[in-house]
Amino acid sequence: MGTIPADATHWDSGDWIDWHRKGTPPHGDTCTGPSDDPAARLHTLYMRLLQSARAYFELTGEHLPIYEGIARLHVAIAFDLPTRGPVRCHDDCKPAQLITIAPHGPHDIVSVDMSLPFCCLIVVRIKDNFTSEARMVPADALPDSAGDTVQLRWRDLPSTH
Repeated sequence: MGTIPADATHWDSGDWIDWHRKGTPPHGDTCTGPSDDPAARLHTLYMRLLQSARAYFELTGEHLPIYEGIARLHVAIAFDLPTRGPVRCHDDCKPAQLITIAPHGPHDIVSVDMSLPFCCLIVVRIKDNFTSEARMVPADALPDSAGDTVQLRWRDLPSTH
């Protein structure tokens, strides 16, 4: 065994591997993968947040405070709405009312504040198996209420997809 070369990287089966012993890169344009697509990156982030929330819940029995962020990403992916600023239903100037139903919750009832101006209601339900689904309802399609709030069950919301 001789001296260790100055540009050696690691010991491998009795020989030092030199940096200069690597293959040459292919010529031409480099390949681009789906990670370069903003929609694919959003979907990857969404899936990782769901996986993290599930792993944390299974480990501790507690919830991470990330369900609103997951819901926001779901809405961006499902309804092609922006991830920043107030969620707005397409070109309407009023914001949407976004409500999240967390997994392992006591019920699937949402309270809609009818005193707020909004163009549509978007409810994202994160199910107990940490998958999610969303429903969007125009504000004028919601039932009238004598008070400032309306109680709605998930199953009573019209399916959007």
